[in-house]
Amino acid sequence: MPAMNPVLFYAKMHGKFNKRSDYRTFILLLILWLSVGNVSISQTAADSLARLLRRAPLDTQRVLLLVDYAWEINETRPEEAERSLSEAIELARKLNYLRGEAKAWNGLGVLEEIRQNKNAALQFYLKALQLRRQLGDMAEVASSLNNLGVLYENFGQPDSALAYHKESLSILESLRDTVRMARARFNIAAVLQESGDYTEARNQLYEARAILEQIGDRDGMAKVYTQIGHIYLELDRYSEALRWYRQALELRRQLGESQGLAMALSDYANALDEYSARKGEAFSDVFTLLDQPIAPRCTTEAHSADTVLYYYRQALDIWRQLNNSAGEAQVFTNMADVYKRLGQYDKGLSLLRRAEAIARSLEDPLLLMEIYNVRSDIYDRMGQYDKALEYVRKYYVLAREAKNQKFVQSALKDFSEIYSALGDYRRAYFYRVKYDEFRYARLREKERSDFARKEVLYEAERRERLLKEQETALKLQAAELARSRVELYASLAGVAALLVLAALLYSRNRLRARTNRELAAKNALIERERQRADDLLTNILPAATAAELKAFNRVKPLRYDSVTVMFTDFKGFTLVAEQLPPEVLIAELDEYFTLFDEIVLQYGLEKIKTIGDAYMCAGGLPTPNDTHPIAVVRAAIAMQCQLQSLMVRKKAQGRPTFEMRIGIHTGPVIAGVVGRHKFAYDIWGDTVNTAARLEQSSEPGKINISETTYQAVKDFFPCTYRGRLSAKNKGEVDMYFVEYSCQASFSTCEDCG
Repeated sequence: MPAMNPVLFYAKMHGKFNKRSDYRTFILLLILWLSVGNVSISQTAADSLARLLRRAPLDTQRVLLLVDYAWEINETRPEEAERSLSEAIELARKLNYLRGEAKAWNGLGVLEEIRQNKNAALQFYLKALQLRRQLGDMAEVASSLNNLGVLYENFGQPDSALAYHKESLSILESLRDTVRMARARFNIAAVLQESGDYTEARNQLYEARAILEQIGDRDGMAKVYTQIGHIYLELDRYSEALRWYRQALELRRQLGESQGLAMALSDYANALDEYSARKGEAFSDVFTLLDQPIAPRCTTEAHSADTVLYYYRQALDIWRQLNNSAGEAQVFTNMADVYKRLGQYDKGLSLLRRAEAIARSLEDPLLLMEIYNVRSDIYDRMGQYDKALEYVRKYYVLAREAKNQKFVQSALKDFSEIYSALGDYRRAYFYRVKYDEFRYARLREKERSDFARKEVLYEAERRERLLKEQETALKLQAAELARSRVELYASLAGVAALLVLAALLYSRNRLRARTNRELAAKNALIERERQRADDLLTNILPAATAAELKAFNRVKPLRYDSVTVMFTDFKGFTLVAEQLPPEVLIAELDEYFTLFDEIVLQYGLEKIKTIGDAYMCAGGLPTPNDTHPIAVVRAAIAMQCQLQSLMVRKKAQGRPTFEMRIGIHTGPVIAGVVGRHKFAYDIWGDTVNTAARLEQSSEPGKINISETTYQAVKDFFPCTYRGRLSAKNKGEVDMYFVEYSCQASFSTCEDCG
């Protein structure tokens, strides 16, 4: 019998199906569908095994037949499967057939996992593991460890899951079982991705990809490509996500497997939809990035939505052919979200009613939450606030019952916005306070969890290192004692033996002195590495933040009432980047960002991060001050002027040139440290989103500032009013262009910080 339930593994390898929900929900739906769609195949195998069991003697072969029979019926007839496995365990014990008994315990673990009895499944998997370790069957031990890793991941205990998966991988590497190594790395990547360690998750997937491509496993390659796409989508790196989803989709078309193709089409449509919704751009640039378009090019928002719907409809046709209502309902919900953005509310509501009927028949609360969430958004946009409120209440009740924090938080925010639209400001304020408290509590809980995980991993590595050092010291001590005894016995032989003993003692002293020197050198090396680590930490985090992290192993999030945020972006960089070799592209970006780093340092600002060709910095943190709006505007002017000067030289050299847009906004933010292995100092809030929107609405060579920034700097810089920007959750925002001249002097002064 295989080491784990293939249905669970198949669903796990596909990763996220729903673009807005946890993919484990789809695993359950997939199990329900497969339990119906594969009945005829499983029934044929089960009937054959039942006939063999009627004639099989009470030997080890009967044990294996009982386990295989239970495997075929564990989803359709779980009670009979349990009886078959219990009989297999009883017979295996009578025959002292440990291998068969271990298989039967493992089968019971799979059965209880299907039944969602996780604690019982854990006990049965551990019994199977104990017997397999006793037998020394390392291949089966690796399988049991893998099962435990998957189970602990479903428990929501990523540290334990990771430990089991890594031990399984270590065994498989010693056995050189490349196919199962790829699966183990995939499962490790899934745990790391769930924990937010995207870099290491991607590295594990690349290792799995190399194995699968070498052996030509196209199905496995498609699964890995899909998961890499999920990582880039979660990081909002849409072009990379689309590349990987595109490769997975092409493989699924080649394989001709309907279910995988439907999921790949949905993944690709999800990425296109997210790109359109968040970037607010047409898809012509996207298809330029890809090698060959697989749908008509689109140049307007409506055409962009048509492209997304084109892929959703293909997926919908396949789910209908497979008679998979769960897949249909999910596609209906995603299509309704597209129609919502297009303002075609009737179409969206019609699809949601069909999706709701299916979700109710499947008794799927998570899908119902998502349907009600989209439906409330549509009624909100239509101005039908009472109906919007009704559906927020519905998914809020479901979310609280399911303890789904994501949808509870979303509902609190929706309550606040809808009551505000109704003019009930007392309730709007009440829910806004609850939303902020809930959101910050989740943020604090995540930080506590992340730092607790770091503490556990660090302590485990430290203990392992100390044990190895103690073992080495004990071996050296034993060797020293043995030599001392030999020297003592030899001394009794006479003067000649004393000379030998003296020589041995001299040699030992030299060895001890050399050992002491080596220990001193190692201690010095450790101190240098510690200092290097401190320097690196100070380089990536503000000094005060780095000190707090080292002192308390955590950083408390801080709210700043007034911070000025700046975003920069190069016009047309993506198109030019496609024509440049990677090393040239990186060198160009390094040159520009190094220039910006120097300017940020000069004006006392804090660099936050770079995203592709975008650069983000802020003034007024981590140490608050009153001059940050002026300092940020001065830095923006310096960036534009020095970049323009640099572009003149590049143009003369025949090298690529760019123009830059800048957006600046002043307001409150939350600042803190995120990450598990690689720390990152970041800021959040509507102020950041508004600054990004101002940059997108700016023009090449211009500096676009908001009304709040303008009020702070209008006495220092000439500005030109240019209209209003529609900003989510903020209404209309007035915008101004800062008028500047690159011939003017921008020396620092007491007013600009």
